[in-house]
Amino acid sequence: MLADQLFSRLVGRTRLKHLQLVVDIAELQSLQKAALAVGLSQPAATQALAEFESVLGAPLFERHARGMRPSELGIALLPMMRMALQQMQVCANTVIALQGGTRVLVRIAAISAAVSGWLTVALPPFVTAHPDIALDIQEVTADDILRLVEHDIADLLLCREPTSLPTSHGFTPVLEDRFVVVARVDHPLAALDGVSDLLLAAQTWITPPLTGITPREFAELFARLGGTPTTCQMSTRSVMLANALLSQSDMLALTPYNLIRPLLEEGRIAVLRTRDIVLAPLGYVVRHGVEAQTSSALARTIRGLQEWAPS
Repeated sequence: MLADQLFSRLVGRTRLKHLQLVVDIAELQSLQKAALAVGLSQPAATQALAEFESVLGAPLFERHARGMRPSELGIALLPMMRMALQQMQVCANTVIALQGGTRVLVRIAAISAAVSGWLTVALPPFVTAHPDIALDIQEVTADDILRLVEHDIADLLLCREPTSLPTSHGFTPVLEDRFVVVARVDHPLAALDGVSDLLLAAQTWITPPLTGITPREFAELFARLGGTPTTCQMSTRSVMLANALLSQSDMLALTPYNLIRPLLEEGRIAVLRTRDIVLAPLGYVVRHGVEAQTSSALARTIRGLQEWAPS
């Protein structure tokens, strides 16, 4: 069977309840418990699963003494089924958010540095000035940006300039950024007027995230320092986890300034005085022509986020 034919069969014969039933069976490892969860009798659930498996032409589960476990096909399809259900939840949330008023929805996807260093500053005055605009904001990684653009999942993306964009979209820089070396506020190096490369090379560092821009800059920093860093064997994108490690040790971290801006302003960590490390600015990706629609909710959102971006 061709993929187009199978897709047509899925559209014509599959219901959302099928997807929910399959996900619940996988999580509960029991057809009986899953049937109860989705409000079906056990015979009806058995028939619904059989119909779905018939459309696919292969079983989604293997029966064993303790219940049911996903087959190889089931394991492959479960993430996509969960995503489809999540998107329906987004639809439901959008309807509720927009009912009973004249609000319009703008979907924003933002990398962590844009959330911490930009949105935390710009959103409070924005939502006060624009009560008619409902914002749905999701935090994403830089690796997600092109996928979000290609699948039209977000109206506005706050990020650094992607290496490539479809011709339908463009990037506009807004907020300058830089890499900084950070430590706990009472770290011995925090009191120095300047921290030499020799001192930096002798410290223990938090391992940067395994993907994105920081690993490359981290490697370039230590190429400059002329050695191999001593690192903590934990990699994380979580600012809170990194702060917990920094606050209870003498470790250092290399991080974008805007990512940890709130912690700096609260006096919870310190930036060491080192040589500058260049980093691309934060900005937004949007479809061409949007900003010309000056009265649209999206155009007003862009102008507001630019107006209230931190200096």
